[in-house]
Amino acid sequence: MMRLRLRQVKGRVSTDDILPARYKHMYVDPEAFAGHVFENLMPGFASTLRENDCLFCDSLFGIGSSREQAVTGLKAAGIRAVLAPAFGRIFFRNAWNNGLMAITTDTSSLSDGETVAIDVRTSLLAAGEHRIAFDPIPEFFLRIIEAGGLLAYAGKTVDRGISVHVQEGA
Repeated sequence: MMRLRLRQVKGRVSTDDILPARYKHMYVDPEAFAGHVFENLMPGFASTLRENDCLFCDSLFGIGSSREQAVTGLKAAGIRAVLAPAFGRIFFRNAWNNGLMAITTDTSSLSDGETVAIDVRTSLLAAGEHRIAFDPIPEFFLRIIEAGGLLAYAGKTVDRGISVHVQEGA
């Protein structure tokens, strides 16, 4: 079970809101993105984030471009999970592939600054007096998170001697 501090982001959130496009090609290191997350949407918000924070949103989160830097910037800023009623599909998969949990759930009873306990095995959030169920997370996604992302997971899988065959011309 993880205990994380909740941080609120309101309304529909695009990947441009998460990380402005001008930074996409400016940096390579995700740490350089961290200070710029939500820069246009909520100036100064990035400086209030800390390790083991959890974002929650009251609407659709991560719509727009397939910008992977939005996810890596959030992770570098200390975000470990994002809770929202809905996610942009590309953001959702980028999040899991990069080791950031994107959990679809009702966020209406959550409050900024409170602590949430997330139990990925029982699919339950606990925040204050509230207990909120969410859809079970596939075991494969949990293994990706434990490994630190899809590339790390693939590396560990190959290290265990599991062969991966890539068909020529594919």
